Amino acid sequence: MAEFQSIHSPERGVLLLDTHGRVTFANIRAAEALGVFVGDLLGSPLPDAIRRHPVTDDEVIDEVIDGKLPGGGVFHRYSTPLYTAEGQVASRVEILSDITARRELEKEISERNIELADLNQQLKDAQEQLIASERLRALGEMAAGVAHDINNVLGIILGNAQLAKRKLDADHPALESIQALELAARDGAETVRRLREIGKPIDPGSYTQIDLNAIVDDVVKAAIPAWREQTEASEVSIKVDTDLSADCIVLGNAVELREALANILLNAVQSMDSGGSIRIRTRRDNFGVELQVTDSGSGMTAETQSRVFDPFFTTRGAEGTGLGMSVVDAIAIRHRGRVTIDSEEGRGTSVTLRLPDVSCTCSD
Repeated sequence: MAEFQSIHSPERGVLLLDTHGRVTFANIRAAEALGVFVGDLLGSPLPDAIRRHPVTDDEVIDEVIDGKLPGGGVFHRYSTPLYTAEGQVASRVEILSDITARRELEKEISERNIELADLNQQLKDAQEQLIASERLRALGEMAAGVAHDINNVLGIILGNAQLAKRKLDADHPALESIQALELAARDGAETVRRLREIGKPIDPGSYTQIDLNAIVDDVVKAAIPAWREQTEASEVSIKVDTDLSADCIVLGNAVELREALANILLNAVQSMDSGGSIRIRTRRDNFGVELQVTDSGSGMTAETQSRVFDPFFTTRGAEGTGLGMSVVDAIAIRHRGRVTIDSEEGRGTSVTLRLPDVSCTCSD
């Protein structure tokens, strides 16, 4: 039966037209595609379903007819003139090729390719997350191993500095050096604390509902006076704008989120030696909540972007510890989120902290 159908209903429909556009020959598949009997076609003009106006005698037509034929389906139409030995147009041949299955297969392949691309991206994200988590875990173990000894040394330095300061008069020439020593010891202790925080395990049990807009307000209010004092002294102007959307609620630790935003803003300010603008934006979508900080600063090179989350990596020499963005990355991971950077040298930087919203029930 299959063989009989393949003989009497071929894949391609064929029509032959005379010089007046009337059908002089039609096979069964052409009639099926046009939804008529072969006898109805013979001697009749080419059906309107595939006729184009105007059509010149020597025109070659190559087009796809999608769902426009009475028989349904997707057809490829190829129409070309046939010539006599003298070069005159004798007739036209119309070939209708059913490409419905091919189109469906192409659509399926396209959908599969999209699925594969999405899976590949998910795999890439998971690999990056795993690498980042492993890096932070190893660093946390290292920090935990040395923090006790370092803190003991810093404690001795700080204690002796405070003792010496109490024994000196207010106008003693060594007092300033002792105060600098005390400040350095405190900064060292803070650096150790921040380093230990990098490898801190996730503890969502203590998380509460946090409004990211409130985090932005708190950090901006605390930071702007300090920036204004610094920038006014150097005659540099930095403008801060906020664009905050409603319902940007996450589960998290407010102190950590404020620290993350403060570190991002500090980097933005430090990138604008000649002044500029900072835009802080919050958004909520179907995938979570987004906190984005965009500056008009000096931007980053591709190499800097690739290393910006590496602990102790800094472009500010002795002025920087290289822990700011590592801490941001660690906080993002602890909140089941991620931080990304989009930057171009000379054209500013955009740092995006994406977190699951308060309705997320994903497990750790």
